[in-house]
Amino acid sequence: MIRLSDNIKNYMGSNPFSDNQARNFSDIKVISEFYPISKFWTLFNDQHEILLGTRGSGKTFLLKMMRYSMLKKIEDPKAQKLVADKEFIAIYVPMHLEFVAPFNDPNLSEDEQITFFQFGFNCKLAEALITELNSILDDIQEPVERAKKMVALVEYLDRTWFGDQKSEIYDFCALSNKIIEMYYSVDWNDADLSKLPAVFKRQICAPLLATKLVIKQLLNLKRDPTWIVCIDEAEFLNKTLQRCINNVFRSDSNRIALKVATLPYYHKTLETLVTNVSVADGNDFSFRVVDLDCNSEDFIALTNKLCSHRLKKLVKDELNCPDLESFLGKVGNDDQIDYYRQELGDEEAKREIIEKKIVENFAPKRKENAINYKNTRKSIYDKYAPILFVREMYNLTRKGHYKPGWYAGAQNIRKLSQGNPRIYIQIMNDLFEKARRTTLSAKAQHEVVMNFAKKFCEETQALEGRGPVIYKELDKISNYLHEKVHSEYLRTTGSTFILEYQTSDNYEECKEWLELAIAYSRVIVDDEVKICGIKENTKFNLSNIYAMAYWLPMRGDSPEKILISQNETNLYTVKRKKTVEQEWKQLSLFGEVSDD
Repeated sequence: MIRLSDNIKNYMGSNPFSDNQARNFSDIKVISEFYPISKFWTLFNDQHEILLGTRGSGKTFLLKMMRYSMLKKIEDPKAQKLVADKEFIAIYVPMHLEFVAPFNDPNLSEDEQITFFQFGFNCKLAEALITELNSILDDIQEPVERAKKMVALVEYLDRTWFGDQKSEIYDFCALSNKIIEMYYSVDWNDADLSKLPAVFKRQICAPLLATKLVIKQLLNLKRDPTWIVCIDEAEFLNKTLQRCINNVFRSDSNRIALKVATLPYYHKTLETLVTNVSVADGNDFSFRVVDLDCNSEDFIALTNKLCSHRLKKLVKDELNCPDLESFLGKVGNDDQIDYYRQELGDEEAKREIIEKKIVENFAPKRKENAINYKNTRKSIYDKYAPILFVREMYNLTRKGHYKPGWYAGAQNIRKLSQGNPRIYIQIMNDLFEKARRTTLSAKAQHEVVMNFAKKFCEETQALEGRGPVIYKELDKISNYLHEKVHSEYLRTTGSTFILEYQTSDNYEECKEWLELAIAYSRVIVDDEVKICGIKENTKFNLSNIYAMAYWLPMRGDSPEKILISQNETNLYTVKRKKTVEQEWKQLSLFGEVSDD
């Protein structure tokens, strides 16, 4: 088995997978690592959208790369057409924690929070707009024409924003510095905004609204572009500040479209700044889930690019690694049966032997009925083999601490990542460290994966606010599912569960920690649940990392129904869900909506 990871044994340089925080990446690094997933191109539209994605799902990459200054550096016909047409021009306004913190101060009145936030936001927006205008002018080949347009734009923006009739500012850098100096001159503890320019104190996006028509004329654009304002990390905004965003959703936005990236369940209000006026999903804005499926073409291509680019860039140019499979090596076709065969031999991996084992592990009644199964491939092998494999591999680990080469290979690494680029980079960091010390065999990969999964589960305790509760509850759920999978008889239990609540208070308490667990990739739900919210009959999946850590099959066709008992010890009882019938109502993130 050929593995390109063998080439980095004893390598003493830096680990190319040590960086995973996109907010800290330079524009050059973002461009070099960006892969335009199919959803990226669909974001160029006229609609206000809230982009929902778990932490590390790539929201920042998507929004940063929508900017005109970045888009023109993508070698793709779709990108070049967007640049040439200038029908959509995007600017990037991140809501970093240190930026938002002063406006979330509970000692401020609601009106003060809104006023300060609008001022701060509009300062950042104006800076971002200058960056993109400068990039547009860079496309003009003739230096004199470019200089004239820059002076005209700077004079107009300075006059409109600051009211300066005789300004000595003639370039974008000076204008940007003027905004920065104004922003940092404000003492948030004793702020007096009365002397500051009025346009910066109005509703968010006001500096763009006030200037976009003249900008179009000065740039000689053929049509009015849609200005896309990309608001990143909006999970840091409290409800009061979210109302400022909702206000734009409901207003006549004049060809300005907001793309607001946040974690699932973190946009908690539909209210605007006007009393008794709210926004509605589907009418004023739309939710869009940007999480990737671990088996999707997009995620496979993205993981391959990250692997290839980082190894070539930071290790040595001659290490040409086209994909993840080349780095890790493959056993057979890289399917479960190939790793099972490697552990137990060719004879044990024959389909008829596996089907025989499955039937032998059935409960007596099912064993009797198995004789009448017509399509054994579908009804026995396909349905139960993944569960049998996990049971047998787990039993091997109990014999003298034996370590099988089971959770290994590119497919398993992508499953472990759960479609999340940041988690993928983190596991690649650990695999790289292992590879420079020893051969990255299937057994070595398995060891890295299990250690990573254990660490990931333990780190659940550190999640904001409800971390210890999530850790305790998921540990109990995981252990119960583990017992069901590894009990005497073989059954179709996997990593899927449905919670049964004794009281409405019990449900509300669980909903709180479940939402956080979903946002941080501990629990997986369908996109509909991320948009519409958790209900009492919602089906949950443990993340694949939890499934690996607790030796559970990564499948969810037959959920266990778990009754949460509200008592001192918070015990669980587990009972088999006989049917999976669910009555779905029309749903909303903020509660059920009547069909009337």
